[in-house]
Amino acid sequence: MFRGTDLERRVLLAQETRSPDKRNDLLKELEPQVRRIASSVCRREITKQDDEYMIAYKALDEAISGYCSGFQATFMSFAYKVIHRRLIDYFRHEKKHRRIIPLVNYSGTSDEETPNPEVVAKAFENHRNEELKYMRQMEIEMFRKSLARYGITFEELVKKSPKHRDTRENLYKIAAKIVSDQDLLQKFLQQKKLDKEISSALGMHRRTLSRHRKYLIALTIVMTEDLTLIRSHLGLKG
Repeated sequence: MFRGTDLERRVLLAQETRSPDKRNDLLKELEPQVRRIASSVCRREITKQDDEYMIAYKALDEAISGYCSGFQATFMSFAYKVIHRRLIDYFRHEKKHRRIIPLVNYSGTSDEETPNPEVVAKAFENHRNEELKYMRQMEIEMFRKSLARYGITFEELVKKSPKHRDTRENLYKIAAKIVSDQDLLQKFLQQKKLDKEISSALGMHRRTLSRHRKYLIALTIVMTEDLTLIRSHLGLKG
């Protein structure tokens, strides 16, 4: 779903016009974000002199070419995934993973050294778990920043989260209805005080809707941004 923000429009315009100037303007403007993302992925400060910086910068250029108006994710969410994926590919190629575990455990004194299958399997399992843990941390950080755009903190979200399962399931359905209508989504996210038009469109009393507004905003973020693990944790499709 195309969210229609200025950045997404400029990315699509750069694609349509194939203008080097428009693309270079975007790359220059987003360069600080590239370094922040690369530093976050690498867990250390990345400078322009680092190989990781150039990989991240090229990944941003790739994201500009690959972004589509049909994507549910915002451009920066999409770019983050591309940069992260390219850096992970680089780490694998260069064998620079954090806390690398030897995949082979040699035993015996024969000339033919045979890997221990159990050690190999355990190493791959540890690697998958480590990567999943890291991806989850990155998604949580992305989610936190998205919530902050609407003045919502994790602490508030915990307090505002409905305790009853039936209420949560009903709100999931309402959030899905919101994100299925682009105009309704924009109105819902932009209005501080919800009007009768929105409550009527959702078939929900305005007071009830206002009480759950922050939780619904969180759900719409999860549904429209590239937060696969969080979406899976909540049992949401897509």
